[in-house]
Amino acid sequence: MRADRLLSIILLLQTRGKMTAGELAGELEVSRRQILRDVDALSLAGIPVYSESGRGGGIALVDEYRTSLTGLNQFEVQSLMIMN
Repeated sequence: MRADRLLSIILLLQTRGKMTAGELAGELEVSRRQILRDVDALSLAGIPVYSESGRGGGIALVDEYRTSLTGLNQFEVQSLMIMN
């Protein structure tokens, strides 16, 4: 499902940092071209994602961008951390 893949791209970039389209494609088992279309869709949706071409390039989120997709509020997250 595309929505799952878009969320996966955001989370991968957030946790791993810059990745190439090929790396994302391999991780998500889709084509490199599909990743590029998905990155365009994320950008159009207002997600601050960018790409750099050439050696050392890749796809990344703006450094300050962080999302919390857990559905948990701060108190719930802290409670879970105490339980570990």
